[in-house]
Amino acid sequence: MTVFSSDCREFEKSDHAINLSAFGIREGISEVIVSTGFENPNAAPIGIITKSGKPFVRLFKGSHTWTNVAKEMYLVSNVVYDPLLFVRSTFFDLEPSEFEYVPAGGLEFPVLKEAVAWVIFECVNVKNTDQTLIAELVPVKAGFNEEHRKNLPVPNRGFNAVLEATVHATRYQLSGDEKYLEWIRHYETLASKCGGDGEKKAMKLLYEVLGI
Repeated sequence: MTVFSSDCREFEKSDHAINLSAFGIREGISEVIVSTGFENPNAAPIGIITKSGKPFVRLFKGSHTWTNVAKEMYLVSNVVYDPLLFVRSTFFDLEPSEFEYVPAGGLEFPVLKEAVAWVIFECVNVKNTDQTLIAELVPVKAGFNEEHRKNLPVPNRGFNAVLEATVHATRYQLSGDEKYLEWIRHYETLASKCGGDGEKKAMKLLYEVLGI
């Protein structure tokens, strides 16, 4: 297990209140890659929902993220701008070498090396339904990867198109509804027109996963 040692600034709840907006978690839905699992790290795109300054998460049962959170009651939010990583973490298991570990409260939390910013959350007031787990999120520790912060991208419609296409791809896999393929093709056109090599590689992988 490798402990996070790159050029990184960290902030803990015990030091002062963590300003979540500074770490990419803002009002509305923040699309991040969530990492979980103390022993076997897993990563998957998740939308962290914030209403009136209070973040929470809704996880669907049966996923690795749901299993880990139900067992460990923690998750890590990773702000990532790599479109290919979003697609890979949606449909494949990432390699252990893509994670490093941050110590907090006597535990070691998996953080993606490519994250620009990350927040470790404790999951509290957990509610279970037939299909989902809903938990309020309390920040425990947060940090920046200064190396990646130096090269933050400007808003990119192609990157956003990859995110939308990926969401529709998961819905297509679950339902088989052809309307999702139409939307995926629409966003692929936008990703190709407005994105760069990363967006084009991400869409190519998405098509390969779906067999289209």
